[in-house]
Amino acid sequence: MKNKVTKNISIIAMWLFSTFYGYSQRSTQQTIEPTFDFAKAEMELVELFDTVSKGENQHIRYNTNERFLELLKSTLAEKGAFDYPFANLSCQKLMPQDKKFRMFNWAVRRDDGIEYFAVMMVHNQRKKEYEIIQLIDDSDGIFDLPNAILGKDNWFGAFYSELIQTEANGRKYYTLLGWNGNDKTVNRRLIEILTFKSNGEPVFGADIFTNRRGRKESFKRKVFEHTRRGSMILRYDNQMYSEPIGTPKPGQKQKERLVRANMIVFDRLVPRNPEMINSRETYIAAGGVYDAFVWLNGRWTLKTDILARNPEPPKKRRQRR
Repeated sequence: MKNKVTKNISIIAMWLFSTFYGYSQRSTQQTIEPTFDFAKAEMELVELFDTVSKGENQHIRYNTNERFLELLKSTLAEKGAFDYPFANLSCQKLMPQDKKFRMFNWAVRRDDGIEYFAVMMVHNQRKKEYEIIQLIDDSDGIFDLPNAILGKDNWFGAFYSELIQTEANGRKYYTLLGWNGNDKTVNRRLIEILTFKSNGEPVFGADIFTNRRGRKESFKRKVFEHTRRGSMILRYDNQMYSEPIGTPKPGQKQKERLVRANMIVFDRLVPRNPEMINSRETYIAAGGVYDAFVWLNGRWTLKTDILARNPEPPKKRRQRR
């Protein structure tokens, strides 16, 4: 009987030891499992980007940018990078509502102009993971900019200020408002359309523009060109446009109603001299005359002479005595 009790105690002791040892081993493994230090990487990225932006010469800026680019891509490849805010990094960061992708966008000054850079984290539904895609600025090699369909290796480099997500017929469109100042005489602003192939690869340019008569435009992106000495408004805003009501009888004035909507508002550009209509370096904002693209029936539809006004300040409530 004594031997049997001793044997049972030994078995229980061995079971307790193996259970404790196994738990301890798993606990140790969980404790020592390495995690990426995003805060440390961000600090290094911030320091590098400061030199990229303010470096005293092109050689310093470009050498530092190469280091910045490689560190950014390797950091974004780490698990959890998509949700890390990178709040201290001052390059442009854009992400749509559906979180399909995240874009990091910046520019580097050259002695003869500007080169644009962008790195994207794109969600690949097939692989169920984010892929890192670098866009290659091919601005100088694109000759038919309004009509070109472009990709990651021949991107028209730009610095993007806003991102607008829309959808039509089950397909999502991401509209980017951008600026390119690489020409010595002309600044370009553009309304760029971004979509994705089934494998997650980005495509720039789409046939989704309509003129004010309701006819399809031939261009794949809207490009504005004006003198480098001037500026123009291009922004996504909530404003009003007029819409005709019915068909007027002979001698009657066309009735209209005001429609408030979100729209891409822009200055109407005109040449300084009417005789210089083909010289884009002479174009300036007309001043107080605005047009817009409104998302209607799955297309960006042109509306002219919109009523662009600053929002009215909120009314103060009277205090009861």
